[in-house]
Amino acid sequence: MKCSIKRSKTTFTVLALASLLLGGCANNTDVRAGHDYTSGMTAKNPPQYLGCVQGELQSGTKTYMLQSNNAVELFVDSTDPQKASGLVEMRNEGGQYKFLAYQRDAWYDKGRLLDAALMCSRA
Repeated sequence: MKCSIKRSKTTFTVLALASLLLGGCANNTDVRAGHDYTSGMTAKNPPQYLGCVQGELQSGTKTYMLQSNNAVELFVDSTDPQKASGLVEMRNEGGQYKFLAYQRDAWYDKGRLLDAALMCSRA
């Protein structure tokens, strides 16, 4: 009897922990709040640079380009920062452009968006 009670407590504990972990994953935060990002400078203008980044993404990937204030933003999969799988922002700083690239779950495709952002800044 004692053994079966211990198992049920252990099973309950495992299920409770799994629920907490899965519940935490369901809470999407702004893609910019994640730890997968890169930044740098490029001499390319936004259409050249962001066109290059788009060209490096898998075919069929939905992208959206928006202009706001001093920035041009390329969203991947959604224009909602809480649903987007990636975002590249560009700002003009003294004739050069600063870019910030963010990718949610970069482990999933080994940081393809982040790699594209860096590669396109140099090419």
